[in-house]
Amino acid sequence: MKPIVFFRKFHKWLGLIIGLQLLLWTMGGVVMSFFDIEKVRGEVNIAKQQVINLEQPINISAQELLQRLDFVPTSIELKGWMGNLVWAAKSKQHYQLVDAQTGEMITPLNEDQARQVAEADFAGKGEIAQVVLLDEEGIKEFGEVRGRKAPLWQMQFNDEDNTRIYVSAEKGSLVARRNDTWRFYDFFWMLHIMDYKERSDFNHPLLIIAALLALFMSLSGLYLVIKLVIFKPKRAKING
Repeated sequence: MKPIVFFRKFHKWLGLIIGLQLLLWTMGGVVMSFFDIEKVRGEVNIAKQQVINLEQPINISAQELLQRLDFVPTSIELKGWMGNLVWAAKSKQHYQLVDAQTGEMITPLNEDQARQVAEADFAGKGEIAQVVLLDEEGIKEFGEVRGRKAPLWQMQFNDEDNTRIYVSAEKGSLVARRNDTWRFYDFFWMLHIMDYKERSDFNHPLLIIAALLALFMSLSGLYLVIKLVIFKPKRAKING
């Protein structure tokens, strides 16, 4: 079989095998370049963060903190939380926020505290319309905060993009911002990286094989262009 015939067939069959995925890659690229990534991440609605007053008294010393905890921390730090200074103590299995003035145990957060965290972060037009406490199954069901540790408070706002803010009950911190734009973007991200379950792995065998097939199709197409267009074979003239 002549090389030109082989590459024609090779290119055609590769096109049939990988053509749909090439279309999906192109569509995904268009979608991902069209949307402002800050809007996708919900960062356009982030409120100005509260300034921490570093002169406020610290009534609970580090030593007193250790006496109040029911676990032995591997590290403790003084940090800001909702405008106040708090102690953050953590070990491999535990995490605890403690008010540095009153000694009150802040975490795990209740609904009112989680609302305060979400509302302090959100500067868009809308209010919290629904609150859901998600366990591991709930996190999997919603599919918006894959890999995050339960329990999480989900705060659903009634703004035009249906913003969802996720707050860690254990750590007292905001862990993710989601919205309908993110949902649309995430669908095409899934198609783009071909990870149809977790939507986070772009080093898996299926994607690598598809990328190699696309590369071979491109190289065979380039060969055909060079052979048939740039070095176009001359046709023999028929005398008579």
